[in-house]
Amino acid sequence: MLLAGTTVSTLGDGMATLSLVLEAADSGPSWWVTEVYLAELVPPLLLAPLLGAFVDRTDAKRAWLVAVLVQAALFAGAAATPFFHARVLMVALANVLGVISSAAGFKLLPAVAGRAGLEKANSWLTAATSLSTLVGPGLGGALHTAYGNAWLLGFNAVTFVAVSLVVWFVVPAGKDQRLSVGGGSMAGALDGMKVMWRSPVIRPLLPILAAVVFCTALEGVAGVFYLRSITSSDTLYGFLLSAWALGSLPGSLVAGWGRLGRQHLVLVLGGAALMGGALLVEGLVPVALVIAVVFVLGGFGNGAHNVGLRNVIHHHVPPDMHGRAWAYWRVLANTCVTVGYLVGTPGVILEARAAIISSGALTLLAMLYGVWRLNSAGLLRNYPAAQPAG
Repeated sequence: MLLAGTTVSTLGDGMATLSLVLEAADSGPSWWVTEVYLAELVPPLLLAPLLGAFVDRTDAKRAWLVAVLVQAALFAGAAATPFFHARVLMVALANVLGVISSAAGFKLLPAVAGRAGLEKANSWLTAATSLSTLVGPGLGGALHTAYGNAWLLGFNAVTFVAVSLVVWFVVPAGKDQRLSVGGGSMAGALDGMKVMWRSPVIRPLLPILAAVVFCTALEGVAGVFYLRSITSSDTLYGFLLSAWALGSLPGSLVAGWGRLGRQHLVLVLGGAALMGGALLVEGLVPVALVIAVVFVLGGFGNGAHNVGLRNVIHHHVPPDMHGRAWAYWRVLANTCVTVGYLVGTPGVILEARAAIISSGALTLLAMLYGVWRLNSAGLLRNYPAAQPAG
């Protein structure tokens, strides 16, 4: 039920975001597209550490439930207003609540799946997200053309209501997951950062992850204009994006298999290599069919990379710190993506195609540095046994 709810909710998010991006690209300057993407990233940045500590100190199930219901109300309001910037504002507020939903979901996943099945749980959860992303762009592009934004935003509101029902009936009660955090309301806000940097496995990995996220994000806004210029319709553009998710689905599932599923660092670095190679070919070969093929490979790497990252944090951070650690990762990742989107916006520094070529080349360089750095530290040869921290 949790996998089904995640699939439906991610499908709604993807279609709603794509619809706003297409409206921005059609009716405004290029920075309107950047505005939509930044609305997903910037608002949670300052509040995420506090919200992560809040999840760790309170009933995580109740926090999750309230957050998704408020998100449903915000998307319903976005569907009701005809003003583009008002819609973006409501989506931005919903993404602030999304920090609570994400941190609570990450924290409670071991309670739902059992610690012995955590690798497979992360694999299937990432695969569920990939499945909805596979369907979302093509379907969202077609529905945007037929019905416009309001219908898609309203559908997304309904998906959050569906998720609230899943959380209510499936997720275990939060009383056993609530762990004390001493001090006032600010206590624990920086603990997510501290626990990540104190981990002998995560600390050398964080700069590499930050570089990979920034480099791949250079393609984000630039890709909207570049890919639309070589496709004949928004529907074809959406299905081209779906090729990435088509690869991400098997990549996520393979990353949960047996011995490979326990090689978390190999999944993280190998996945980054496939992503970088796909983005480089995208920029060098402006042919839709070729891009579709390499996007499948890049998506495969993306799925494996994401599963590996979730497992690294689950296994090398104590359970009572999972909410704060995941919130800190959201801050770090969103910051890198935000800077990447800004730098990669066509005309800021580079034009669209040059930004995409740079995205792929720099991602590959970051991955090569990561292999050298982690191998020098002995982590690739002697990776710690995959036992949950705590």
